[in-house]
Amino acid sequence: MGINDIISVMKANRLYWLGRYEERVYFTLHLLRKCYDKMIDGEIKDYEDFWKRLDPTESYSTPQEFSLGMMYDEKNPCSIISELNCAKDNAILLREDITSETLSYIEMSTALMKQCASEKATNITLLQPVTDWSLAFWGSAIERIINPQIIALMLIGKYVEEIDMLVRFDYPFIRIMAVYNKLKQTATDIKDIFDSIIEQQLDIMLTEEQYDNRTDDYKIRMLNFINHLVLV
Repeated sequence: MGINDIISVMKANRLYWLGRYEERVYFTLHLLRKCYDKMIDGEIKDYEDFWKRLDPTESYSTPQEFSLGMMYDEKNPCSIISELNCAKDNAILLREDITSETLSYIEMSTALMKQCASEKATNITLLQPVTDWSLAFWGSAIERIINPQIIALMLIGKYVEEIDMLVRFDYPFIRIMAVYNKLKQTATDIKDIFDSIIEQQLDIMLTEEQYDNRTDDYKIRMLNFINHLVLV
């Protein structure tokens, strides 16, 4: 069954990117929490490598600049608020497909982010509800969405984004392979959702013998393939 049988290409694209942006919010918060202790008393050099992997476009001179920029700068496409705004833009247009209840978790997250931004709050722990609501978003989607293709397209976006972040941050092969297997299993019932040539290349690269996240060339190729795998 192809996406054109039930879902338009435009809607499929929005569902895919909704899944990607929602996962990006969750993962970015997770990674920021991991370096929070370093951010409190450290120097920029203590976590410069971290933020360059997360956001190579920006330059920060103080820990406070980094915290505020990565959390609240709406002009920075890598910030949490920008990612949430993108997720919300797609979700609003998909309200009838994903249900208002599912959308509400993104709306609550956005409202909290804007409140914390107005207070210039740099404590990442204040954003824990956003992490919780992200998990609740997926729980609501799986529970309430009736059309299996809709949830499948969102999950495909989620898994592609998760693999992207796992590769960027040098997670072990076993973790990446587990997500890749879930991605392929989720796509089973959607005909021609993957670029077959890229899928073949990923199958070759994602073996224990071939996996080598120590080299930039491997990472660049992997990121290029995973970000061009889905045909929506």
